Amino acid sequence: MKPYYLKEKLYVGVSGHRDLKKSKMDDYKEEVKSILMKLIRENPDREVIVVSPLADGADRLAVYAAKELELRYEVLLPMPSYLYEKDFSLESLQEYKALTMTAMDKPTVIPLCEGCTEENISKYGEYRDKQYLKTGEEIVDRSNMMLFLWDGKPSGGTGGTGDIVVYTEQKDKSFFIVECEREAKEE
Repeated sequence: MKPYYLKEKLYVGVSGHRDLKKSKMDDYKEEVKSILMKLIRENPDREVIVVSPLADGADRLAVYAAKELELRYEVLLPMPSYLYEKDFSLESLQEYKALTMTAMDKPTVIPLCEGCTEENISKYGEYRDKQYLKTGEEIVDRSNMMLFLWDGKPSGGTGGTGDIVVYTEQKDKSFFIVECEREAKEE
């Protein structure tokens, strides 16, 4: 068997909800690991690499599954880290920083979408959402296949998991879906 640095790469992009049902996280992680192990078995001459933006929820769950299988992962950030970090609680920010340190390379920041500036994506709203959509599309474009942790519903706004599933289908890329429940939203 070839060492990983001589193998062709099989990039598996990740997209999913940030608010996965906490009581089912272990089950979801086992499903992700099962999919990754299947890909490893079916592609013995390729190194499976997970591609994630490291948002809370699905993105990190897939990275932890990869780490448990001793797979490497690549990080694509939707915006410069100092802006993205606004999305995270203090505990989540510490976890995010630790995961960026153990990624295979320094995180890659995707270019800003048309009409987006660091100033207008620093605020929550239309431009930040457009940047998240571009991030999902970039992950699809850079990956050989996708892995979704998704509730099967259309996106509630621009850049949600449902949008990325549609984009993946338009690009005619293979994908896996781990059907997930989400935490109930507080009203």
